[in-house]
Amino acid sequence: MSNKIKQEMNRIEIPKELSERSKMGVSKAKLEMGKSKRRWSYIIGPVIAASIALGIFGPNYFSNNPPENPIIRTMETNTVIDIYNPREVVGFSDNVFLGKVIKQVGTKSLNGYPETQFEVEVLDSIKGELKGTIKVNQQGGYEGEYLYLMEDDKLLVEGQTYLFATRYLKEENWHTVIPVGGDIPFNSDEEKKELIEKYKKAYEEEIPFKLK
Repeated sequence: MSNKIKQEMNRIEIPKELSERSKMGVSKAKLEMGKSKRRWSYIIGPVIAASIALGIFGPNYFSNNPPENPIIRTMETNTVIDIYNPREVVGFSDNVFLGKVIKQVGTKSLNGYPETQFEVEVLDSIKGELKGTIKVNQQGGYEGEYLYLMEDDKLLVEGQTYLFATRYLKEENWHTVIPVGGDIPFNSDEEKKELIEKYKKAYEEEIPFKLK
């Protein structure tokens, strides 16, 4: 992979000491992705790999003719929030909304691993005031014969609707998804209603992120 690292100006630098207080343990196996440390807005230290496996996916799982049998590299993180807690996810997010993925529009590496961009139509806004069509960025993607997935979080699927929780990166003018808790698919009006109710309540009771 490329060793060229571009630092995102608005990403939070997390002191090393905070890693001991994070809510997720550090995986034992490290993913060798270059000597430089990767900095994430909600990740402490370098990215780590939990597993490598072979996988076969349907035609809508990728765009741009990726390999039929990619080698999966699952990247785990030591995070400063609980990505399974809606109150913490909402509190850390700039925007929470329902949206439909229109198409993939790009792949770019900011930190030595692929990130994938999608055009998304905003359907309903829960936190923030997003409207129309926006660019959503997902950390992870494919590079050559490899597919990198953050916390085993599958790539967004064209035509699918999701509950999104994102942080805005001004320099790229895109909205980066929080893994797992920030891209929840739904397929019916009933599921949509339940998600809206759940995340409106989470917004009312959000736990704002504070660096301690």
